[in-house]
Amino acid sequence: MLPESLQMIVTCASAIVTLSAAATVFITMYRGAKKPNEIQDQRLDKLEERMQKLEERISADNIRLNAIERGNRVTQRALLALLSHEIDGNHTEGLKSARDELQNYLLDRGVTTEYIHAH
Repeated sequence: MLPESLQMIVTCASAIVTLSAAATVFITMYRGAKKPNEIQDQRLDKLEERMQKLEERISADNIRLNAIERGNRVTQRALLALLSHEIDGNHTEGLKSARDELQNYLLDRGVTTEYIHAH
């Protein structure tokens, strides 16, 4: 048999190799279990980025649609004033008010006063 001190060294070396193998198995299992979370996290990051872009587009579209709706209301008021005036020849105050509202709307949209008065 091996001397007692040599047998103790072999036993310690065997224990170290066994612990090393167990640690390798544990680390491999941990990484394997963690892998789906990493893939899911990447997928969620992409979805959140896409959602942010869509929210920005929706916000811009909402602003644009609100401006269109405001323009439609102004145009419809002007049209009603014209119809009222055409029907009875009166309502010049309504026409002036509709003109002013339409002019202010166009000025807010960036149409110059020279363009408004020329047309």
